[in-house]
Amino acid sequence: MRLPFNSEPEAFRFALAFAFVVGVSVLLGYLLGSVAGIALFTLIALAALVWDVRSRAPGTSALGVAEQTGHERGARDRRRILVVANEALPGNAPPDEIVGQPEPRPALDVIAPVLQSKSHFVTTDIDRETEEARRRLRETLAWASEHGIEATGEVGDPIDPLAGIEDELRRFDIDEVIFTTHPPERANWLEAGTLERARAELGIPVRHLVIDGEQVAEETRLRNT
Repeated sequence: MRLPFNSEPEAFRFALAFAFVVGVSVLLGYLLGSVAGIALFTLIALAALVWDVRSRAPGTSALGVAEQTGHERGARDRRRILVVANEALPGNAPPDEIVGQPEPRPALDVIAPVLQSKSHFVTTDIDRETEEARRRLRETLAWASEHGIEATGEVGDPIDPLAGIEDELRRFDIDEVIFTTHPPERANWLEAGTLERARAELGIPVRHLVIDGEQVAEETRLRNT
């Protein structure tokens, strides 16, 4: 059976919204009568159905529209790669394996998503996760600078992990997207969802690099001892 969601984060947000609507409907039913509560729930359900049908029309995916906008408006001065840094690029990562041919080097646009837990997603208590995203951004930009690659970046939207990706796709004419992720056993629940969504909606190449940050840190420690 086809699931009605493009990603796990989308399903999770739907569950939260559904619980909120049910709660408000029950409260209204208690205050004004059951008919009012049922009417509110029915109206919201119909509105959600109409929105869902329209949003699933061919060619209207959010990432796809953003990509097309970037192709039409973005400056074409060189090849550009969008790096979604769920894990930082390690210092020993060979640049040719990351960005391809040595010359001319592409420009990198880096987004470091805020990888919050499900409980922190609800409470928006994300200070630690935001600082971790800043660290990944700093280390990835440092890697690019060390290898003579022009790169700019920012921390992603703390609420919607796809928003930062959409913004970069609109701003530049992106040729390729690279997702760096943790190994599956340590991956955050948001990582797989955004990767799957990008692969499903984008027409440009989407590459996936698994980086074991803990192993890299241990190898660095051993070299320095």
